Amino acid sequence: MTFGEAPKRSGLPGQMITAILARSARQREGKPFDVAAVRASSTKMESRFRPPRGVQQTEELIAGVPVVRFSSGNSARGTVLAFHGGAYMLGSPRALSIPMAKDDGPDVISVDYRLSPEHPYPAAQDDALTVYRSLLETIGADRLAVMGDSAGGGLALTLLQGAAAEDLPMPAALIAVHPWADLSLSGDSSRANKGRDILVYSELEQAAAWYAGGRDLQDPAISPLFGSFEGFPRTYIFAGSRDLILDDTRRVAARMRAADVDVHLDVFPGAPHGFNAVPFPQGRQSNARARSVINETLPPVPNVSSHL
Repeated sequence: MTFGEAPKRSGLPGQMITAILARSARQREGKPFDVAAVRASSTKMESRFRPPRGVQQTEELIAGVPVVRFSSGNSARGTVLAFHGGAYMLGSPRALSIPMAKDDGPDVISVDYRLSPEHPYPAAQDDALTVYRSLLETIGADRLAVMGDSAGGGLALTLLQGAAAEDLPMPAALIAVHPWADLSLSGDSSRANKGRDILVYSELEQAAAWYAGGRDLQDPAISPLFGSFEGFPRTYIFAGSRDLILDDTRRVAARMRAADVDVHLDVFPGAPHGFNAVPFPQGRQSNARARSVINETLPPVPNVSSHL
């Protein structure tokens, strides 16, 4: 898997926004973390998200797990199973960083998985596997792709590792957007980029402890970096060079290559965590690449009637 153009560099507007957000992160470092207040602020921001034009948003249950479906009426192409970010403690299935369903794309099913600290491991993973098993039966692995960003990216990785352990088929493709794959924060970037990113190290430490619920943070069930990537599908993975958890992305890609996975890694110069949610050139390029992988993996279904 290759892309002709190199990852774009951060422009002046992106650099200015990153500097402002990084300063805010430095001010929050080491301070008490009020999850209720952060959730309220996150919910207020997420309320501004609207589905792209032509995309319908509906709430459903799949095997008892709440999900949000985004559809442009082209479900025959297949489905993208998506997991939102939020450090396993906040976030909404309605706020996806890559609008895969637009422009006649495949349906996107975003899982409203249970959050910590109220629901620590394995609640989120149980929800993910429950939905995945159901979609394998109704859609099939060859018409299914998996996508996740940040904690959702880590959840996507542990989902496929759990699926492999159960001998379930792999999906056709995986999109992992700056995945949080090492909750022990052992990567060098977690120190080198501390204060340079929008993520706050002390807040991630707290979120990791809540999610793990007393388990070893380097247990592969908690941190998929330390698990197996044998048999993983075609994967596109990207992050920004200022991301606190950049080394999660790099090390996952390296371990995938060692397992002979078809993986492409992009590191966008000067970009922070979550940069692809902003419609600047780097965000547009990374999202377009992710969509191209999905479009190649889940191509339009031929109109059989037109050949009769």
